[in-house]
Amino acid sequence: MRLPIHLLALREGEMPWRKAVCGLIGVSLPMLVAYLMHQPYGILFGAIGGLYASFLDFGGTFRHRASTQAWGLALIFSAGIAGNLIGSGTPMLLLPLLAVLCLGVGWMDGTGAALETIARFAVLAFLIYAYLPAPPWSALWFALLGIAVGLGAVGVDSLIWPRALPRQHPGLVNSVTRVLRGRNAGWVHAVGFSATTCGALWLALDLHYTRPAWVTAVTLFVIRPDGPDSLRRLFQTAFGTLAGAAAAWLISHLMPYTWVMLVSVAVLAFLRPLAVAGNQWAASAVMTTMILLLFDVVLLPEGQGAGATILRVRLNDAMLGAMVALIGMALFNREARRHLLRQLRD
Repeated sequence: MRLPIHLLALREGEMPWRKAVCGLIGVSLPMLVAYLMHQPYGILFGAIGGLYASFLDFGGTFRHRASTQAWGLALIFSAGIAGNLIGSGTPMLLLPLLAVLCLGVGWMDGTGAALETIARFAVLAFLIYAYLPAPPWSALWFALLGIAVGLGAVGVDSLIWPRALPRQHPGLVNSVTRVLRGRNAGWVHAVGFSATTCGALWLALDLHYTRPAWVTAVTLFVIRPDGPDSLRRLFQTAFGTLAGAAAAWLISHLMPYTWVMLVSVAVLAFLRPLAVAGNQWAASAVMTTMILLLFDVVLLPEGQGAGATILRVRLNDAMLGAMVALIGMALFNREARRHLLRQLRD
């Protein structure tokens, strides 16, 4: 068996510098406002809101870009509220509802990047807020500020460089049209995706993991109907998580000051679109570093870096999720199973 080191090579191609600039503006301004107002949770939610516009920017005219983000925000926000209500009220419904949601996500796979991304983030929001207390309302205002700033940056970009919307654009309208025409990944993939994600959550809860949503996030975002490409994403995501956790630990220990971490988060927000264009492992490393630094700012006092605990928690979550995703792909995806067996024989 050969180690797939070649999968870590960066792809060549045009880098999305304009999206990087929009990401930098969308994250930096809300964080700066929250920092000046001494609102730690505002920093976290402002950054997440600023990232939102960058995540769901698929080009095209501003009207199409804004409508995609508005519908996505409504779905993700509703899923987070539902998760919080069910988690605090009737937690026994979480697994059945997760199974239904993931069945829908898996069934819609292959219809378009916008719909697939929104659906996956909605499921992730459902799980995160099922196991976390509702954030303070002041933090939600900063999230809205981040979304507004990010959307404003996208709007300026569309005015300076207007782009027509192609017929096969990955936006929400074309994705929904493909669903209505019956173009989807099929029920075999949908059932396998749902079973694997629910299995990840059940195992995380049974092993008393403190952040079960982090475990299921791996299965949510790496499993697709494409078989060998899903295995590639799994390997790259696991490697990127290791690199990102190590980078976050180094930054928080060498320079454990809030302003340094915020500058680092802003730089990472700029690098994220470039990392996505380069390789999945680079994108995973950037996102892991960014999220862990934001949690450091919120949860730890000034001048204190994160210890080995949060590093171990993040790595354990990612490795458990990767193991469950690998088993799920081997069981439910014929092409992935054949590719995996072929690699093990070589």
